[in-house]
Amino acid sequence: MSQPEPWELADPDSYPDMNYLLTEAARVRYLIAAHHVQHCEQVVEIGGFKTPVTGFLSQVPRRVLVVDPLIRSYRASQLRGVPCQVEHVCTAFQSHRFELPQGRYGLVLLGLSLKHFSVDASSREREWNQLVALVAQSQVAVVEWALEWPPGRDSGERLLQQIDGQLILDIDLDFARSPGADTIHHRRRLVVLRPAHDSRWAEVDGRSCQLPR
Repeated sequence: MSQPEPWELADPDSYPDMNYLLTEAARVRYLIAAHHVQHCEQVVEIGGFKTPVTGFLSQVPRRVLVVDPLIRSYRASQLRGVPCQVEHVCTAFQSHRFELPQGRYGLVLLGLSLKHFSVDASSREREWNQLVALVAQSQVAVVEWALEWPPGRDSGERLLQQIDGQLILDIDLDFARSPGADTIHHRRRLVVLRPAHDSRWAEVDGRSCQLPR
C-alpha cells in the first residue's frame, strides 16, 4: 500500500487557531485557485501550510513549488503517477531564490498577510517589491485575504493598485455559517489577476527573485 502524500494528511495539531483552513468552506478557495492555474506549466504557491495547492490541482503541471515557513519539506518527481517536479520548501519567500519563466507560471497566494523580516523601512520595501514582482511576472495570479485583518487587507489593496493587468475575477467569501470555520477572519476577498508584465518588475533583487525577461 502506498504512503499517503503530505497534503492527504490533515494536521489539526499545529497552530490549531488556523484549523478553519481545513474546513470545506476554506478549501473552496483552493478549488477556484487550481482552476485558474491549471493550464500553467509551473504552479507556485506562497503559503499553503495546512492545505498546499498541490493536492487540489486537476491537471499535473511540469513543476509545483510551495514556499511556506511552516510547511513540512517535501520533494517528489511525480504527482499522482505523472512526472512532475514537486517541491515544498520550508522557508519564508524572502529567503528563497525563485527561478521562474516570466509569464509562464501560475501564482497562488491565499491568506495574504506579509510578515517582514527587516526592521528598517528600505529593506521592508524591498521585501514588498519581491512579492509584487512575483505576482506581476506571473501568467495568472490568485490572491486572497481576510477583509477584517488589516495586514492582509492593506497588502491586498496595495497590491491591486500596483499591478497593471486584467482583473478577471473578484469575489467576496464569508465562512461565518460554515461548520468548523470559527474565526475572526471569516470575511474574505479573492481576486484573479492576469498581469500585463510591466517591465518595472522584470528583475527585483536577483538574490531572491530571479525572473528572466
